[in-house]
Order: sequence, then structure tokens, then C-alpha cells
Amino acid sequence: MKLWQKIFLSSLCLIIAAVNVISIVLLNNSHKLLIEREQEHATNEYEYFAASFANTVVYERLKTDKIILSSDNVRNIASDIVRGRSQGQSAAAIYDSDKKLIECSNLPELFDSHDFKSYISSLNVSGSSYDIRIFQCGKIHYMTVCSSVKAENVNYLVMTVTDVSEIYTLRDRQTDFVRKIGLISAAVISLILLVTVIFLLRPLSRLNIYTKAIAGGNYKIRIRKRGSREFRELAENMNIMADSVQSNAARLEKIAEDRQTFIANLAHEMKTPLTSILGFADLLRIKKSVSDRERQEYAGVIVEETKRMRALSGKLMELIALGGTETEKKPVSLPAMIHDTETSLSPILAKKYVSLICDSEDITIYADEELFKSLLYNIIENAIKASDMGQEIILRAGMSQGNVVIAVTDHGIGMSEEDAQKVFEPFYMVDKSRSRKAGGAGLGLALCVKIAELHNAILSIDSHLGEGTTVYIIISGEECFK
Repeated sequence: MKLWQKIFLSSLCLIIAAVNVISIVLLNNSHKLLIEREQEHATNEYEYFAASFANTVVYERLKTDKIILSSDNVRNIASDIVRGRSQGQSAAAIYDSDKKLIECSNLPELFDSHDFKSYISSLNVSGSSYDIRIFQCGKIHYMTVCSSVKAENVNYLVMTVTDVSEIYTLRDRQTDFVRKIGLISAAVISLILLVTVIFLLRPLSRLNIYTKAIAGGNYKIRIRKRGSREFRELAENMNIMADSVQSNAARLEKIAEDRQTFIANLAHEMKTPLTSILGFADLLRIKKSVSDRERQEYAGVIVEETKRMRALSGKLMELIALGGTETEKKPVSLPAMIHDTETSLSPILAKKYVSLICDSEDITIYADEELFKSLLYNIIENAIKASDMGQEIILRAGMSQGNVVIAVTDHGIGMSEEDAQKVFEPFYMVDKSRSRKAGGAGLGLALCVKIAELHNAILSIDSHLGEGTTVYIIISGEECFK
């Protein structure tokens, strides 16, 4: 069963139950008030009838100038009074002290009934309080008021009987009326309630449609904030969820695409060194006589190509890992890092007779030391590869306009404007033959960009073909202090 159906049925049942309970309570209270009013009227009529009986007995005694009337005289007086009641008055009955009927009105369905006879037999003849009962005979209801009246030192039971069927008929008519009105009201209320529930829960249906769309992969869809405050808050939270899902999905797609690109490019880049290694190794295997010069030459090529493959795979794995790397930044001295990097690069610098001139202000930055050293190492290594024998590379670091600026300048081959715009792309190399000869794989600057992003820094290049290149690392001032 759907939610709107549950709400509709439960609300309808509660409303109908509440209306019925209220109707029953009102009907019962109304019926009770009518019964009480009729009891008061019947009691007054009984008192008048009982007083008439007692006064008549006294009057007859005085009229006949007797000290006390006989029981037969009293019985005659009782019969005359009961028979003398007019049609508009209530019925009556008088019993003697032995509960034997002296005279009664013509109500055989009441006086002959078993319940009434049992009631008379249980009465106390000497009691003075009124006893009021209601008896049902078929469709007629009688209200009896009975009490003991003393006449000539004898207790008589005096009773008046009132037909109160009209009260019960009125109750039955009111009950039928309320039942009919209840059915009509239930139909009207159910229609109004159905429309109201559907209208109020319409935003929920809309949310369900949007949720299915998002679950189906349509992460761009957004839910309009309409309806009650609860639905607006739910729509806002679902939009936030959709934003998060879309962002994560885009990030995962980007990671998958990047890794697929890396793998494809890696396979492409490894073909050349593998071909060289296989070719020269095959020459060593099949050539019967190999001179020392040829053996050294072949072995040298195999060694260099193997080194290039190792560097290529290492840089690739490092670049892939940076996609999910969380940096652990701490205060690090920039001059100390530059000095450590210079020490690491000293064999390469010595091999090409290239001088590295460093000039750094005393600055401390928040950085992941190992990653930032890798950034400096790659930039300086690229400068060495681009430089000719005996040239110099200049590294300067200082504050400029609130930011830390590190500039690495070489006087090597330089690059065109078009190459400068593409140089940060993975596997892009300006001079492929020269880069491969130097052991490059085209991954160094792409790795540098990743590291710079993790340190809230940007890289920029100023290069002129044949004149040299300057690479700038610009670190936000929030990441450093002097």
C-alpha cells in the first residue's frame, strides 16, 4: 500500500471514528436530559396522585365521622381514584400492604409482564423513597414512579405509569439521521481528504521521479524547491546529494580517463626502448664476432634504454599516485630544500659540466618536503637536459607581492610559444629525439603541475626559442612565512 493511501485511510478512519464518538455522546446526553426531564414531570404527577389518594381517605373519614376507615373503604376509594383519572393523565395502580393489586389502569402488556411482577414483588412496602423504573413492552416504553403511602395506618403501594416511548422514538430517529448524515459526511470528507492528501503529497511524487532520474545516472537534474518547508528542505538536501554524486562521478570518470590515457601512452612510449633493447640484445646474440667497441656500444644503448624505461615507469606511477595523495604539510626551510636538491643533482650537473647558481631568501613554507623536493628536482633536471655543456642554471627564490616566487632559468634550446602552452601535458616533449637521448619521458612537468596544485601554487613558463627558458613556481602567501 502506498504512503498516500495509508495516510488517506488512516485519516479517514480517525475522522469517522471521531465524528461517530461525538455523535453518540451528544445523542446520549440529549436522551439523558429528556429522560431526566420526563422523570421530573412523572415525579410531580405521582406526588399529585399520591396526595389526592391520601387526602381523599382523610376527607372520607371526616365526612363519615369515623375514627378510622376500614380497609374495604380505602380499597373503594383507591379504585375510584384510579378509575377516575382522565385520558390525558398518566396511568396508575395501587397495591395493598400484601402487594395485591387493588386497582390499575388498563395496561395489561405492562401489569401482566413477568419483569413487572418481579419488580413489584421486590419492592419494600414500608419504604418512603421514590423508585423510578423504565419497562419496555414491545415497542412501548413505560416509566413507573412508585412509593409507599400510609393511609389509615396501613402502607399502600402507589404507582403512576407514563408512556415515554416518544423519547425513545426520537432517539431512534436522531440515530438514523446521524447515521445518514455520517455516511454523507464521510463521503464528502473522504473526497476532500483524498484531494488534500494527493495535493500535499504531490511534491513527494515529484521527488520520487527526480530520485529515479538521479539513480538512473542523470546527475545534472535538480529538484525545484516547492511545497511545504519539509519538502523544500528535502529537495535542497537531495540537490546537495546530487551535486556530491555528480562531483564524485566526474572525479572518478576523470581518474579512469587519466589512467587509461597514462596506460595507453606508457605502452606507446615503451615500444621504442623495448625495440632498441631487443634489437641490440639480438645483435649480441646472433653476431659471431663482436669487438669490444661494439659490445660497449650495444651494452651502453641497452643500459640507457633500460634506465629510461625505469624512469618512465617510476614517473608514471608517481603521477598516478598523486591523484589520491593527501599532503602532510609542515614548516620547511626553502633554502635547505634547495640545497638538498642541488646535492642530489650534483652527479648530473658534473656530467654535463653545468653550474647551478642558487640565491634564496630565508623563507619557511608549509609543504610536503619530499613532494616539493621532487618538484624542484624535475624542473632543474629539465633545465639541465635543455642546457649545453658548460652552461649555467640560475635558481632564485624570494618574496614578491606577498607570494613566494621561485624562478629556474637556463640558457638552453628554449621553445616556441606553441610548445610552451603544451609543455605541461603528460608525455608531451618539445624535441623528442633530444629528450629520449637525455632519458626523458615527457612526464616531468605534468608531475610538477600536480605537486604545485597540492601546494596551492601555480607554474608558468617564459621561454624563447634558442635563448633559454625560465620556469616560475608561484606559491600563495598563505602557505609561507618569513
